[in-house]
Amino acid sequence: MSTTRMLTTEEFNYMKNHQSFIENRSQHQSMKRKLLKEIIHFYGEKFYRLHEGTRKALDRLCWFASEKGFCFPGSTYLGKTYEKSKGTIDRHLKELRKQGQIVTVYRRCPRNNGKGNPVHLFVNHPYFSHWVRYLQLNLEADVEADVKTENAQSTWESKSKETKKQSTYNLSLKDLNKYIRNGVNLKLSSDYVPSYIPKKFKDIVKPFFPYANDTYELWGKVRLAYKLSRLEQPLEDIVEIVVQAFKETVFAYKKKRIQTTFAAYFFGTLRGLFIIERRKEVLRNTDNKLFYNFLED
Repeated sequence: MSTTRMLTTEEFNYMKNHQSFIENRSQHQSMKRKLLKEIIHFYGEKFYRLHEGTRKALDRLCWFASEKGFCFPGSTYLGKTYEKSKGTIDRHLKELRKQGQIVTVYRRCPRNNGKGNPVHLFVNHPYFSHWVRYLQLNLEADVEADVKTENAQSTWESKSKETKKQSTYNLSLKDLNKYIRNGVNLKLSSDYVPSYIPKKFKDIVKPFFPYANDTYELWGKVRLAYKLSRLEQPLEDIVEIVVQAFKETVFAYKKKRIQTTFAAYFFGTLRGLFIIERRKEVLRNTDNKLFYNFLED
């Protein structure tokens, strides 16, 4: 995932001087393996078919990021070190961003005050949420286009030429359009929530948020948290986890524990539960591979 966010000198210095998450070389190796395991899982068997230099470059990125959850080696440096082209390194970094493994921000270029060298934040590092808060990254805006595209494919509201022609609107729709242009705040009931949003989620949300737009925006948080989690299971198979996250958020709200917004707290709770579920998946996959290899021997 990429963002146009540029770091100030003060922010970058703070990040460089922040306390390391690890205390010794053993912990460093362990964290590096954890980060690399997620990347290997993303590539699958293809990872072992990558050029050795590419694998070493990815390994080095994880090593650099282990201490504080981010790294900033240039693609040119990595390419020269591991005998790969800058374009190859950039292509793999782009794929890691696309698949939600890293988020890239940029240092400010001193020559023209524009975008400078990239800084890669690793989503699976324990410090990731800290950097998101500190840098005030709006990750939802960065994937909003993806979510809207997927939503459009799932609903009748796709932008076809026919739906754009106002001549096909009947009188009531023209009136509705007129009201909207005049700034009338029309709030649709939850009965108008798109059909692709699971009924279990709509039912649990409805007593607290009776309007369709609220449910729609909360489901957007679910989609974003799911995208970042890299879970293998389809989202529709883990709706119970989503429902549990909503219940926990309502409980926190009733106990006056929420210091930000309901939606932000809900998103954070989802991320935590999805991370736990992702760890279970990795553990199951590891156990299955070990058992399979044992039989092969």
